[in-house]
Amino acid sequence: MKTDLQLQKDVMDELKWDPKLDSAEIGVAAKNGIITLSGSVNSYTKKLAAEEAVKRVRK
Repeated sequence: MKTDLQLQKDVMDELKWDPKLDSAEIGVAAKNGIITLSGSVNSYTKKLAAEEAVKRVRK
């Protein structure tokens, strides 16, 4: 199992990779293996894209 720091980094990298997203709009926190996203995006499509990006990261 990855550490919280590694999970956070992996999610941030995944968000940066997704062309639909501006990773600067989205904050990422990890605690006890649980990822929390924060921030604001200007469309529901971007919200879903951010959620899907997190799901692509393996624990």
